[in-house]
Amino acid sequence: MKNRIFLDEMKENFLSILHQKSTKSVEIDDMAIDYRHSLEYKLGKQLSLLEDKVNLLSEAKKNADEIAMKAILFEIRIHAMSLSSFFDAIAEDATLLIKTDGWPDIPENYQLPEHYNYSIK
Repeated sequence: MKNRIFLDEMKENFLSILHQKSTKSVEIDDMAIDYRHSLEYKLGKQLSLLEDKVNLLSEAKKNADEIAMKAILFEIRIHAMSLSSFFDAIAEDATLLIKTDGWPDIPENYQLPEHYNYSIK
């Protein structure tokens, strides 16, 4: 697994593509994610909240406190759903960018050129 953080780079690419390709009035506010803030910070904050709840669940489990465990599981679910929504919004924005005007058609059986040094794994 790569440890490199890439979300803010993706954010800058999305915004650049939006301004370059959009002939319609697509505004940053039309996008699913608020790109005025760091995506890496948002993800880190959500993961930190989830981690805190997982640690709390471990503590409640050690104490065999089933009511606390159940309550914490609800909170874990909420944070997991927030993370899911975060990535769903990225997918929605990628779809919005794909649907903007000015893209060439992708030929059938297209493969990225070798100079990108990318192979499908």
